[in-house]
Amino acid sequence: MSTPNPSARQASNAAAAIREINHETFDKRALPYPPMVSEIVQPLVTMLDRLPQTLEQLARAVHRHRADGLIRTDDGSDPDEAAAYAIRYLGQANEVLQEGSQALHRAASLLFHFGTETRA
Repeated sequence: MSTPNPSARQASNAAAAIREINHETFDKRALPYPPMVSEIVQPLVTMLDRLPQTLEQLARAVHRHRADGLIRTDDGSDPDEAAAYAIRYLGQANEVLQEGSQALHRAASLLFHFGTETRA
């Protein structure tokens, strides 16, 4: 692709941010206080809630590219069939994300109330 794709760059940055969180929270000493978990989960809830819109918009773009005859595959497979499957799988991913979002919302609502026990 000859022109930069700012949306791809943003997606790459998001993936890198999650990778950093994974690295930073790996050690059992990384989150010494209970509220720190909530501080991470709350923005993840927002992120997860926004992903379905992203997937829907990506599926619409693939549908439009398919209708315009712009899709070619590098493995010789049928572009229409590949596009149809890609659209279907994006929809399936969206459904799974919505289920995950509900579970994460439930966890976040509990974590939001966590405090720290002070020891004398």
